[in-house]
Amino acid sequence: MRKYKFCAGFLSLAMACSLIMPVSAEDYSDTEAWYAKCSQAQTSQAGVKACQGFQEYQKNRKQSLQNSIEAYTSSIASLQSDTTKMEQLAKEQKELVSNLQTQISEKEKSIELIENNIKELEEKIQAKQAEIDAWNAQIENRMKNEQTTIGTNMIIDLIMGSDSLSDMLRRISGVERITEDDQSQIKKLNKLKKELVLQQDEQKRLDEDAKSQKAELESQKQQASKLEESYNKLVEEYQKKITELEAQKRSAQVDMNSIRDFVISTNFSGSIESVSGFIHPVQGGSKSAGTWAYPGGGMHLGLDWAAPIGTTVVAPASGVILYAAAPVGSNSGYLGNWSGYPYGGGNTIEMLCNVNDTLYAVSFCHLSQTIYVSAGQSVSQGQAIALSGNSGNSSGPHTHIEVYNLGSMSVSDAVARFSAGADFAWGTGWSGTGTSCEAGKAAPCRERPEKFFS
Repeated sequence: MRKYKFCAGFLSLAMACSLIMPVSAEDYSDTEAWYAKCSQAQTSQAGVKACQGFQEYQKNRKQSLQNSIEAYTSSIASLQSDTTKMEQLAKEQKELVSNLQTQISEKEKSIELIENNIKELEEKIQAKQAEIDAWNAQIENRMKNEQTTIGTNMIIDLIMGSDSLSDMLRRISGVERITEDDQSQIKKLNKLKKELVLQQDEQKRLDEDAKSQKAELESQKQQASKLEESYNKLVEEYQKKITELEAQKRSAQVDMNSIRDFVISTNFSGSIESVSGFIHPVQGGSKSAGTWAYPGGGMHLGLDWAAPIGTTVVAPASGVILYAAAPVGSNSGYLGNWSGYPYGGGNTIEMLCNVNDTLYAVSFCHLSQTIYVSAGQSVSQGQAIALSGNSGNSSGPHTHIEVYNLGSMSVSDAVARFSAGADFAWGTGWSGTGTSCEAGKAAPCRERPEKFFS
């Protein structure tokens, strides 16, 4: 019931926010297309009016997002130990971030387009002014020439100055040329002048729009910063509370039939080349959380290496792949997402390595959907095995790395053991640090990955 009230609260907020959006004859939902349209000079008053409506739509959209951010921040302050509520709130936050980042990206593109169009419009205005000046001069010259030909005071000349009927007809013909030919040109000139005025007005509108969008962009970047800060607080609280739930999830008996296609077969009979030391598996990025605890508290049984989605992950040593599966999207991670195996790992790989004649198991979690290896495949040190991602129970793009020291266990015994139960933890469990090698536990034991990767 508590969860229902929480979700209903956010639904009410969403409905309230939608009510403040303006009612318009135009459909502004394709914001990218409208940014592109309104970043250019409009050629009609209808276009100008539509773009003014889009500006109003944007203001209301920004206010709606701000209301959601304030509600999100307020909800975080009321959290205690309800991980379900934390997960729901984190999902809401991710949607807010995505919405905000889209608006920021659209606005940056729009500002660049406006500035380019203003330069182009200035050239068009100069060309239009030159054309108008040329038409003015041409019409004035023609009228002066006509006046010279038929006389400066046509009415008096027609009545008193005509020498003959044919002379009178000649003069009347000149008057007709002025009233038809030149008048047509005058109409064209007036049309050009109206176009010039619209272009000048559009230049002013685009200038003002660019200034307004730059100010809004800074405001949205501040919103993004506040949102990131509050989200980090939520993640910190979640990490403190999730240890027990994670241990329960990952200690549950796995249905081997459901993952058999991704697990090494017991008939593997190959050997593993021994190398003199590990190399770092993630080709870029930096440490975001160490072993055995998160920076803000809460047990953490591995090393988190933050890197952009798509960063290359390589084999830290020569070895064989025990497990490789990518059941979910590369950027599908969020708090409370228990997809993948081990539960919450998203897209994962587990491999055996031989370093200085000691057998190690190394696991990689939260990878992208791009995995280059499969169970039973032998790999060489430095070979690309996957791309990093943000999958499973993850708060952002990173690769989670765990290392297990299997001691003098043979490759065949290790393969048989993993094939039987697909135990990523090698009997060390998920609920504490007492099974670490540095705590004196005999192999198999958990190693601190930082011992090898820094």
